[in-house]
Amino acid sequence: MTANWLQRSPIFLLATSIIVFMLVFLTASASAKTNAIQVNYLNVIELNNELRLDAEIAYELNSEVREALINGIPLIFQVEVQVVYLQNWFWDKVIATAVKTHLLKYHILSKQYLLENLETGESDSFPDLESVLKQQGRVSAMHISKADYLNLQQTYVVKVRSQLLTSKLPLPLRMKSYFSPKWRLDSGWYKWQL
Repeated sequence: MTANWLQRSPIFLLATSIIVFMLVFLTASASAKTNAIQVNYLNVIELNNELRLDAEIAYELNSEVREALINGIPLIFQVEVQVVYLQNWFWDKVIATAVKTHLLKYHILSKQYLLENLETGESDSFPDLESVLKQQGRVSAMHISKADYLNLQQTYVVKVRSQLLTSKLPLPLRMKSYFSPKWRLDSGWYKWQL
């Protein structure tokens, strides 16, 4: 009986180690939501039969993300907006989705921060990180959808989320972002009832 236990103990130890590692990883992932991105202001207006979004989003980069940016790693941030029809008996239905994506990078020679709108190709340069993050956080009259899609007798909400797209990082950093909560910059969903 002792020989049988000794033969199984490495398997038991390995299984126990894997379970403990998974529990630690899941706990770290669950508590990974940070205050690095916050939606401070949100307003939806109807203009010329279109729903338009105005928002102010505050971005605060931790030291590890700042260091990567200053060392030439471009960062891609995305603002995602959804118009959702709230249903009583079924899952909520997404009526429309709009996305705004920015590329943020640091130009080492000019010592300027560059912000590029990846949808329009427009770009601008800024002397410091605070200025560029403030500009990146301004969302003005962003087209969400046509207003005639909405039925006035139904209830809708607009959901907004901003996040760093870790899937667009270079491969070594992408792998690191899977395990480090410092790279999971995500505001979570903010809701506004129409």
